[in-house]
Amino acid sequence: MTRSDSDLLWPVERLPDALEQLAQRQGYGRAAGEIAPPAAAVEPSRVWMFALGDRLGVELEPITPLYHELPDVLERAAPCILQVRRDGVPSYLVLLGTRRGKLRLLARDATVISVQRKSALTLLREEQEATVAEVDQLLGGVEMSPRAREHARSQMLLQRLGQAQLRTGWIMRPRRTASRRTLLGDIPSLVAGILVSHTLLSLVLAGSFWLLGRAALQAHLETGWFLGWIAVIACAIPLRMLEVWWQGVFSIRLGTLLKQQLLAGTLKLTPDEVRLDGIGRHFGRVAEAEVVEQLAVGGALLAVLSLVDLILAGVILVLGAGGWPQAMVLVLWVVVAFVLARRHYGVQRAWSSARVEITHDLLERMLGHRTRLAQLPLERWHDGEDVRLSSYSEISKVMDRRTMQLTALLRDGWLVLALLTLLPAFSIGTANASALAVSVGGILLALRAFDEVAVYFQQVSQAAVSFEQIRDLLLAVGRPELESKVPLEMEGGKQTDAASGTLMEARGVTFRHDARTRPVLENCSFQIAQGDRILLEGPSGGGKSTLVSLLTGLRTPQGGVMLLHALDRATFGSSGWRKRITAAPQFHENHVLSGSFAYNLLLGREWPTSPELRTKAAALCKELGLDELVAKMPAGLEEMIGETGWQLSHGEKSRLYIARTLLQGVELVILDESFASLDPETMRVAQRCVLNHAKALVVVSHP
Repeated sequence: MTRSDSDLLWPVERLPDALEQLAQRQGYGRAAGEIAPPAAAVEPSRVWMFALGDRLGVELEPITPLYHELPDVLERAAPCILQVRRDGVPSYLVLLGTRRGKLRLLARDATVISVQRKSALTLLREEQEATVAEVDQLLGGVEMSPRAREHARSQMLLQRLGQAQLRTGWIMRPRRTASRRTLLGDIPSLVAGILVSHTLLSLVLAGSFWLLGRAALQAHLETGWFLGWIAVIACAIPLRMLEVWWQGVFSIRLGTLLKQQLLAGTLKLTPDEVRLDGIGRHFGRVAEAEVVEQLAVGGALLAVLSLVDLILAGVILVLGAGGWPQAMVLVLWVVVAFVLARRHYGVQRAWSSARVEITHDLLERMLGHRTRLAQLPLERWHDGEDVRLSSYSEISKVMDRRTMQLTALLRDGWLVLALLTLLPAFSIGTANASALAVSVGGILLALRAFDEVAVYFQQVSQAAVSFEQIRDLLLAVGRPELESKVPLEMEGGKQTDAASGTLMEARGVTFRHDARTRPVLENCSFQIAQGDRILLEGPSGGGKSTLVSLLTGLRTPQGGVMLLHALDRATFGSSGWRKRITAAPQFHENHVLSGSFAYNLLLGREWPTSPELRTKAAALCKELGLDELVAKMPAGLEEMIGETGWQLSHGEKSRLYIARTLLQGVELVILDESFASLDPETMRVAQRCVLNHAKALVVVSHP
């Protein structure tokens, strides 16, 4: 290892220090304090890394790039750490970003070093390239220039290793609950750049109007004036290109941030909130989120730029022949524009609510379509549809009228008023040609702004209405989340008690649903020991599934206490608790996702997954009697299943859910009526598999 490599590569035992310095340099997170390092020369587990990210107050995302993807990763993934392995010992490059074509790496002495991208590529790829030494042997017998040899070698390696996976690295991002300044990043500077470039562009366009108007009013459009006008217009081209580029980057950055925040808020919704809203309203939220991203991100910015044009137009009109009276007419017309936009917003709000309700009703009817056909009389299939559609049509007509007023009146009305206020100065002849040309330039600039404002105000209005539909998701991001206080060395799921000790204990647990006056669980106490096999029976509505949700941490007890290894949920944190206890929900609450069979099996594990986990999944499928199903699939475990893929029977889905739960390798497995749809022989096979693999087991069933 060269001296430079030694300075850049961080050993595993210094990984907490490297990540802490990286977070502080990026302005993310917080100081983590004293952290026990992982075992030397051993790659830390993903559980340990996620726990370390929680301590630092950042999000760590694993990334396993392919050989051919590495150049793009170096360009786009920063800030991140990338693993280099030599002689089986892992170490890490800490990437801060790029500058002037070079990579900025954090050295072990906390200094920042700029290196060529080629040097980093060589370090990160050397483990894979060592497996194809015959490439260098083959090229060694060929006479060619060093440059040609290097090009040929890179192409041959790319051909041989292009799809090879490199070692897992980690991308660092701020937590979704970080400060606005941290989350926005460079977005404010992009907005400033857009405003400056747009202001300069508007001044250039106003100058071109002045040149052309003055020459026309003086009735001598000579070659020099014409060339000057062309030169001014040419200056607008680079400014316009720069503005459009920055607007595109701004839209991508802000749109990405919005989607990340919406996803974070969605994941913090409680099961009851998700269930009560229904699939129709959730689908409506998705549609409204797209509206907010497309219209608010673009329309709001462009509306602000149009207001900048109006301010510049007002200043220009003051300097022109119309003077202050014409500028005051412009101010008055801007007020009219806001009044019209406000009226349009009120109607659009009612229209959007009606649209969401129709979407919700349509999806609910689609879900229950077969039931309606079988059980609802023919004459009642379309009850209420005409009333809803008629109401929606009337609201749409009103909104169309408001839209016409906003688009037609603003532009044409301003042009009439502006020319009327300029008419006295023009007819009396008190203003010279230059002043008239300045006024014409200001009028045309304001006309251009009003033409755009009419469109952008509609977009902002619709985005504001749509924002009301998703506001609760964004507010949910700020909900406090329990963070683990368990030492990092225990985060691998290591048990704290002896194998025969108490795993879980509940004392006086009470829970009441919001819509009910009586608690569904009251003063509930029990113990679950290591190796226990418990059958939980009870009538429908007796609280079995509610107890399961309390055990898994999806709900929080309103009274009493639940302890896991003598520690409460606040100590483990939300994610730490769920890493140790998992459940297969009831059939109607469990789902097959559109993806490969392997993906659905390993849904609770990291993805892409390791060959060891795939082997374990295949063996478990065999124990559950799913090996015949896998053998029928042309692609085996990689066969696509779900709505658009291979269709599974009721019993095959149930066994898939059981396998998915067992493969998570947790300490307590809960199966909520998972055997109900299996025939007796298949049920015996599944029960035997579950008993062999579950460390502790709770099976929920009807009597």
